[in-house]
Amino acid sequence: MKKVISKTILSALLHLFLFIANTFIAYGQGSNHTCGPANIHNPFINYWQATDIDGNNYKAVVIGEQVWLAENLKVTRFQNGDPIPNVSDSATWAGLTGPAMCSYKNDNAFDCPRGKLYNFFTAADTRNPCPAGWRVPTMTDLYKLIFYLDPNANPQQPGNTPNTAGAALKSTGLTYWRSPNATATNLTGFSAIPNGGRNNVGAFSLSSDGSASYWLSTPAGSNMNLGFFLELAFSQGYAVRNAFFSRYGVCIRCVSDKTVLNLNMGNDLIIYPNPNPGAFKLRLPTGFSTGSNAVSIYDSKGARVHAQTKSFVNMEASFNLQNLASGVYFIAVWDSSNKERKTGKILIVR
Repeated sequence: MKKVISKTILSALLHLFLFIANTFIAYGQGSNHTCGPANIHNPFINYWQATDIDGNNYKAVVIGEQVWLAENLKVTRFQNGDPIPNVSDSATWAGLTGPAMCSYKNDNAFDCPRGKLYNFFTAADTRNPCPAGWRVPTMTDLYKLIFYLDPNANPQQPGNTPNTAGAALKSTGLTYWRSPNATATNLTGFSAIPNGGRNNVGAFSLSSDGSASYWLSTPAGSNMNLGFFLELAFSQGYAVRNAFFSRYGVCIRCVSDKTVLNLNMGNDLIIYPNPNPGAFKLRLPTGFSTGSNAVSIYDSKGARVHAQTKSFVNMEASFNLQNLASGVYFIAVWDSSNKERKTGKILIVR
């Protein structure tokens, strides 16, 4: 009996699912953000959908065993219905000792697609600003994400760099990002876009195109004066763990787990053995149309290193890619109509 060692990065479209007050359903493909702007998301990925207590919808994507919102939070209430105070005055913001939120430059036009800015007190509050079944990510959640995308990432402090994970998390192009938006591939569908920010004395950043910053719920130290966050910058492809003063205002990306959301991932690609020395078999999910299927393999920086048309027999095909160096690769297979794509992750070790 064949043993499956790893799971794929991304989910397939499955079925309608209702989770308490949080709706989580198959959402489909497309690059449009739920509130309108195009060319933010990866058009080849099948996204799910989550809904917060205010009724805002968000695309969501499976990355390994985690499920991440693929859009920035813009909720105005905690899970229990308590409001998150909207604080526009700079002096009031500078004296905060509890939760608060605002729009960038106090202009709610920025909420689409950038989301709201929240202080760390909001991110760490036990009332939880995320949809039911979701949470503000912890440091453990962040490291799980980084090491899933780059097993060779530096495990030491500070910042968990260097790594190649940031490239797979950033939305591509320069519509929102400052040039060069270095190495961005958005292979995961996480679709990070820069959001601007607000510092601990209430002043807004001068620009909103330089970095995407997302609170963790983990304090940086023994008190609540500092909080950890994930930062993705226009100038490099690292996913950086950093710390801000708790009164800083940045965005939030909620996370959950496939097990918590009770997702049936039976339509994943199956790659075995995995890890492998370059030779492996690939089994397609039931119902995926076969014939002459296009197959592409990408390295961790998003460069396509292999492409071929492959015939699958009984939904399965063998590959021998001894020319590829050791490392993490992502495989994509299109159905026979070239309209649907399944993806997976391969670890080649020699």
